[in-house]
Amino acid sequence: MSDRQRKQRQPSALSQALIIYRDKHKFTQEELAALLNVEPRTLRRWETGETVLTNTHELKYIADQIGIPYEHLGIASSLYVPLSIEQINETIARIWGLIDEGRISEAHAIAENLVRGTYQQLATNDPLYLRTFALMYHAVAHATSLSVRTDNVGNAIYYYRQMEYFARLLQDDTLTNIALAYLGDMYRRKNDMQKAIETLELARDTTPNTDLAARGNAMQLLARSYIRLQRVQDFDRAIKISEDIALETAALPRSTGNQYHLAHVYEEYAKGYDLLGKPREALDFVEKAQKAQMLTKSVEILLKVARAEILIHSGDIAEGEPLALEAAIYTREHGHLRRLERIYALKRFLHRKSLQYGKSEMALSEALEGPLELL
Repeated sequence: MSDRQRKQRQPSALSQALIIYRDKHKFTQEELAALLNVEPRTLRRWETGETVLTNTHELKYIADQIGIPYEHLGIASSLYVPLSIEQINETIARIWGLIDEGRISEAHAIAENLVRGTYQQLATNDPLYLRTFALMYHAVAHATSLSVRTDNVGNAIYYYRQMEYFARLLQDDTLTNIALAYLGDMYRRKNDMQKAIETLELARDTTPNTDLAARGNAMQLLARSYIRLQRVQDFDRAIKISEDIALETAALPRSTGNQYHLAHVYEEYAKGYDLLGKPREALDFVEKAQKAQMLTKSVEILLKVARAEILIHSGDIAEGEPLALEAAIYTREHGHLRRLERIYALKRFLHRKSLQYGKSEMALSEALEGPLELL
């Protein structure tokens, strides 16, 4: 091929996606090649368009690794290739890994790809696949819940219902408990507090054989709903149970993965005490959370948000604002819309305060200077 022909060659969807991904994440070609398990020279040929990739399996693999919808690489949705249990489990692990890094938009795209890639396999009686599908919907539902605003949690609720369906087919109390607990938390987000409490208490009371981690996770989410209703004693009891279980399971593999551990429990304490107007106690729990264990990037950002909320709510805007700005930039860049809502709530809080200060200033001005003549 001549130099003229090379210059006229149009970039493919794959080459554009790879270049955009490397630019966004500041990856070298060697680093991205390692992620995709290919040689750097292969990656260079894809980026320049010297090699045009048409294999559906390979394109789907790349889409899953870099977290983009299949359609962005020109893969027709009608092309269907069944996935093995190993492939599904590898993708589930990838989703949870991205969630831990706070890279929610990528996790959500991979989750949606996985749902599309397995939809023709769901009508199975194979217990191994049933369990895999329950675990799949857990990851998919969680990624979805983090990537949407509160008024769009319907998809997350649907996916948690799917998780519950497969968990009940398996008669697995642990997976059923997890599905019900997060369903309850989604209803709390929608402000349907009666349904939230009913569903969370159903998780607590009807899954006697659930494992400790799932039980602790459910109690943390139940405490979250109790404090919303100002049921302080119920909050204290539930969050203490959750803390005790988190301490007991800290060094063990957990059915909840990194979504339930001491750092999350202490952050829940902090939110509760902030809501009760006790900033000193709230900040103490943020400190405990930071010392609890090895923190993922997601939890690091979560604790910045929690500390910013406490400081700003208590009037220490100078200390809280930089934390809120740092968290906002990372959260927006990686599509964590659920957490972004908390930062928007801080923005609204500051706006209300500025209006109050403005009214106070006007009242003092009139008291000191007298009323102004109206035009």
